[in-house]
Amino acid sequence: MQTSEGPVLWEQTQGCPQGSCSRPAFWNIVADEILLIQWPQGVHLQAFADVFAFIVIDNTCECFRKLSKFALDKFKDWADKNKLQISMEKSIDVLFSKLVRGPTIKWGN
Repeated sequence: MQTSEGPVLWEQTQGCPQGSCSRPAFWNIVADEILLIQWPQGVHLQAFADVFAFIVIDNTCECFRKLSKFALDKFKDWADKNKLQISMEKSIDVLFSKLVRGPTIKWGN
């Protein structure tokens, strides 16, 4: 960008919308694609800036596992397509259930 002091350079890094010169405008375009997906009943995706939260609801452990896996696979495909890296260290799941142990849901394969 040209300023009165001369050109200003800003190194952009992928995967962090806060570091983008375009600020939220570009991120909104990228995020809209995943937010506009028609998710199956029981799956809801909410975004807060560059943080995404899935809410998955089902009455059986197996259906809950399948819905969760479907949602995460779609999300991973979108992230890969847009060359976004998902931080597994910052990713968590919270299970609100009467189940003694929740289902095992894996990222990717």
